[in-house]
Amino acid sequence: MVDGIVVGAGVVGSSIALHLAESGVDVVVLDPTGGFGGQTPRSGAIVRDHHATAVEADLAWESLTQYYEPWATRIGGACGFTRTGFAYLADDRDAEAVRANVAMLQAHGMPDELLTPDELGELEPAVSTEAISVASYEERSGYADPTATTISLQQAARRSGARFERSRVSALLEESARVVGVRTEDGARRADFVVLATGAWTPRLAATTGLRLPIRAARIQVMLYERPYDLPTHLTMTDVANDIYLRPTADRCTLVGRHAPDREWLADPDTDSGEPDAVFVAEGRARIGRRIPAMAEAPYRLGRTCALDITPDGRPILGPSEVPGLHLAAGWSGSGFGKAPAIGAELARWILTGAPSRPELTAFTGQRFATGALIKGDHEYGATGPH
Repeated sequence: MVDGIVVGAGVVGSSIALHLAESGVDVVVLDPTGGFGGQTPRSGAIVRDHHATAVEADLAWESLTQYYEPWATRIGGACGFTRTGFAYLADDRDAEAVRANVAMLQAHGMPDELLTPDELGELEPAVSTEAISVASYEERSGYADPTATTISLQQAARRSGARFERSRVSALLEESARVVGVRTEDGARRADFVVLATGAWTPRLAATTGLRLPIRAARIQVMLYERPYDLPTHLTMTDVANDIYLRPTADRCTLVGRHAPDREWLADPDTDSGEPDAVFVAEGRARIGRRIPAMAEAPYRLGRTCALDITPDGRPILGPSEVPGLHLAAGWSGSGFGKAPAIGAELARWILTGAPSRPELTAFTGQRFATGALIKGDHEYGATGPH
């Protein structure tokens, strides 16, 4: 018997475990792959505060300034955070939303800037400004190494007393309509509470209690292309005008990701092949070439895919579920990595005190889908933009 069980040892689950352990909770984390069989190692790992709601932006800003930047002293080890600057490139469809959201971010104390296409070109000469109407810019943002980030979170959690075990959870254990543990391949494990941080696999486990979550699995493809030697680095960018996101990597490559034009839904997240489609690889090269002309003929190095957990409003399901004893941190829709450190702190506080420090987060529970209270920013982006 332990105080708490976290199912899922990816970046979010490891962050939750760390903050619970730092608060003195006896916590065990169960994951058959140690946290590296799902989304985390395949993440774009972009660290930026540009979000369409103030609370998400605030979580991202806290994660950047209180964790990623001072990682060695706050967490220990390394997360590979690299400050490249981040730009969100918008065409006419999203220009108004970008201007409004930058104003919102500035009003909340974040140093985001608006750039004209000419100013963007001066800042990043490698970028073609074709089809760009406006760009937002964050000087302090960039990317991290998702594997190094997760490993150091796990090491810090262990130092505070958390235990990580490679064990597959097959079901939640219920007594008197309350979750009291989990069933694993090695038998039942009991706890005062359980947290599911299992991405696209979360609905399967939640359903063992009868809880139906509106999370669907979508196949996402990410590719690496080699940069020419005369282009040592470049901005990290979400390029909604070109339907891609991209960032440099430490090994002289550029990571490029995009959603399929028509999202490819997976009936079972375990059916993902792991390999990008050849047509998608060619299309990715064409798109990066339009934005960074020096990479128009960039050699393809490798690619990877993952099953992403998508909710109807593109926001995560957080906090206590309708089933007592069960807490959720899933449905990230591609925006979990950058906010994971602060999210872990909030979930731990919520579990231990009954409320998060940010009251706005109570709107993120799964009950919103039954009431129709979906979460929308004041100025949402088009279908290809970030949340």
